[in-house]
Amino acid sequence: MRQLFFLLLVGLITACATDQSAPSPSSSSNQAPSIRILSPSNGATVSGAGTRAEVSISDDKAVTRLTRQVNGGPEQDIAIQPTQSGNIIFWIPLVSGSNTAVIRVYDAEGLSASATLNLQVGGSSSGGSGGGSFGTDYGGYTLPSGPTYYVSPSGSNANDGSRERPWATLSFAVQKLKPGDVLRVLPGSYNESVQVTASGTSSQRITIASDIRWGAKLNAQGNLFGIDVRGSYVDIVGFEVTNATNSGIISWAPYNRFLFNHVYGIRAQCDSNGGAGVNMSSPDSSDGVMLGNLVHDIGDLSAGFCTRIHGIYQGAPRGLVQNNITYRARGFGITSWHAATAVTISNNLSFANLYGGISVGSGDNTRGNRAENFLVANNIVVGNPRGISEEGNTGVNRFVNNLVWNNTTNWRLQTSTQQGSLSLDPGFVNFQPDGSGNYTLQSSSPAIDKGITERAPAIDFQAKPRFQGSAPDLGPFEVR
Repeated sequence: MRQLFFLLLVGLITACATDQSAPSPSSSSNQAPSIRILSPSNGATVSGAGTRAEVSISDDKAVTRLTRQVNGGPEQDIAIQPTQSGNIIFWIPLVSGSNTAVIRVYDAEGLSASATLNLQVGGSSSGGSGGGSFGTDYGGYTLPSGPTYYVSPSGSNANDGSRERPWATLSFAVQKLKPGDVLRVLPGSYNESVQVTASGTSSQRITIASDIRWGAKLNAQGNLFGIDVRGSYVDIVGFEVTNATNSGIISWAPYNRFLFNHVYGIRAQCDSNGGAGVNMSSPDSSDGVMLGNLVHDIGDLSAGFCTRIHGIYQGAPRGLVQNNITYRARGFGITSWHAATAVTISNNLSFANLYGGISVGSGDNTRGNRAENFLVANNIVVGNPRGISEEGNTGVNRFVNNLVWNNTTNWRLQTSTQQGSLSLDPGFVNFQPDGSGNYTLQSSSPAIDKGITERAPAIDFQAKPRFQGSAPDLGPFEVR
């Protein structure tokens, strides 16, 4: 299943690169496939133990296989689905010094093409101290400096947490963290549910990050939560989380941030507890940030809609919900309730949810608040029973420059009005309601340069700069 949803990042970077294709000659009317390396640039210098690469592939019938061969080693398959054309993002492991990677593409007739990438690694991070950057895998997102520790599936909890001697489990590692610490979780599968009780401070946050975006795969194995954050000033970055029975990632305290995670397959029940993919429903989880997350398939979809199970859930004051992609939740793709007030919901994409796209509301344990002073702007909401709505106890909110399209009812506002909205086909490269499409905007999209700058995020879903045109684009991707 994760191959299907990994394609959400397919075709996201529009920068051009030198065509390095070298197709094999065809001996029949069938055309050989083609391949072009989009990033990184040939001859680039990178840091760390590898880099993200992106290639553009095409064939007159279908590309069926993609491989990488690094420094003369064995040819290794890269997981893809057959496609006539598209962009593929994958990881290339590297060693210190000079590296040569040959990327090959095959079609069903056995015809092939290859492209060669030469890279220089200037050095890799070592454990114990110092920060670092995720580089191209997280776009412009950079880790803070501070003591840095590591977890690996091949590690041991008897180790010291250095790069060379990593710990084995997140549950053990998070107990060691202090304000300012950075925990980098190396790629692999982690079959555990993790509770974070440590807190950072406003100037020394605790960062717990997958070393490669979605490379650390957390299987909660039927526990209530995948990552359960009880402390404050904690960042959870870049994890793949699945198989929890209430919430994939949840916060119970203020000032936490959930960034760039992929949460799916959450088996929440339609009962008084409900659940969500990414969850800040506790009234105590104020001033939180949920940014750049991919959230989908939340709850048993075959059972129909449920108003207690959502993709992203905001239940506290002053949260930021930005640049997220959410679809196929039993309730709303993005919702607010409980004590939510003065929340910003902007530049998200919400589609194909069973109850609605985006909901602004409050009720049940409101702490005296009501849903008012929200800014809901620059969102794209497509193909839901309800598009954007107000629910429960609401006041005056601002709904500005959103695109709603092909929802059964685009707007259901109680106490507010909307301004500057569009009701047009957003012009995705390839919209598919099951998540297998390409949700970047075509160059002719009516959503380009139609956003407002107020409280807009500085980066987009890929952590690329948001402000590249005359105004921000609507939705999670900035295409210029």
